[in-house]
Amino acid sequence: MTVQPPLESPVWGGQTDGAIYLCTFYTEGGAFPGTSGFSFWLADPPAGPPAVDPAVLAAQALQALTIPIPTAGMYPAGELDNGSPYTVVNAYTWFWTDPSSFQPLSARADAGGAWAQVEVVPTGLSFTPGDGGAVAMCAGPGTAWQPADGVWAPSPSGCDYRYPHSSIRQPDGQVTATYGIQWSVSWTASTGATGTLPQVTTTSNATFAVAEAQSVVTR
Repeated sequence: MTVQPPLESPVWGGQTDGAIYLCTFYTEGGAFPGTSGFSFWLADPPAGPPAVDPAVLAAQALQALTIPIPTAGMYPAGELDNGSPYTVVNAYTWFWTDPSSFQPLSARADAGGAWAQVEVVPTGLSFTPGDGGAVAMCAGPGTAWQPADGVWAPSPSGCDYRYPHSSIRQPDGQVTATYGIQWSVSWTASTGATGTLPQVTTTSNATFAVAEAQSVVTR
């Protein structure tokens, strides 16, 4: 509201209550060329800008994040004579992702003097084996196999799957497994509000053969 003109000013239009307001046109953050706006009378102050929904800001912050996809770590891992990667029937096939892809993330969005910050936290790693078997799940990024772990040992993280059959009858004699990282999404806002957004899952694929142990050819 500007400094009020005298009541005898024509802009009051005979009114004695309320107030005179100045409307100035703006574009790209500056006054509109060639005009100083106009004055008008209102009995009550004009409504302010609508409140910004913090959940909308949180969704915008989430869209600004690049959430990592899992890397496709696997053991047994080698190549058959035809160059195809493989694992072995009934072996504990370990799966894991690089720990750097399994870290919390955050981002913030601001609008209308308000802000919301979103927190994205990895909660589990999944392995869809591609042979029709059940999805295997574990709570962390898994453990990368090392020679000291032994050839046939299960993963200490529980991130493993045992293929009951070879992939000889699968398309191209291989399976395509899907790795997935599940992410929980929560947010806080400058208004004190908090909330959650739907879980996010990022995925990557790996294609390989499942071979009978006696038929594996290593290099």
